[in-house]
Amino acid sequence: MFPRYRQKTIRARTGVAVLTAAAVLVAILTLFLSNEQNEAKEIVDTFYRYEQAGDFGSSWELFHPLMKKKFPKDIYIQRRAHVFMQDFGVETFEYRLDEMEHLSSWSMSSEHKPFQDVYRIRVIQTFHSAFGVFELHQDVFVAKKNGKWGILFPYDSS
Repeated sequence: MFPRYRQKTIRARTGVAVLTAAAVLVAILTLFLSNEQNEAKEIVDTFYRYEQAGDFGSSWELFHPLMKKKFPKDIYIQRRAHVFMQDFGVETFEYRLDEMEHLSSWSMSSEHKPFQDVYRIRVIQTFHSAFGVFELHQDVFVAKKNGKWGILFPYDSS
């Protein structure tokens, strides 16, 4: 009778050890992903704080290298200022970060290779213009290049 009791005790201890190891692994992964999620959210928030202040040069610096290639800094600054100040007739806007989703793979356009581990964040900008109050909803994507987060915009319709 004693050997049977000992066998059950060993199995119970092994089961507890396996469950404990799994729980620790889940906790570590959760902390890692939530930290990355916070970093991704922070870069988007910083980007829009710069845009809100009309500091388009600083916001451009937060672009992923592919976006910097698509928009040289001087052209980006000129176009953003033109759209906000001249076309919309506003000096600033309010914004809020809405939905956030982790994507295992995403591509800026069909012409680019997909990124791995990307965050999609819905940004809602509110403008008070001569044409009334309107909102602009845009999905912004954040991906790492050489360990550094960068902002990306989508360029395909789907």
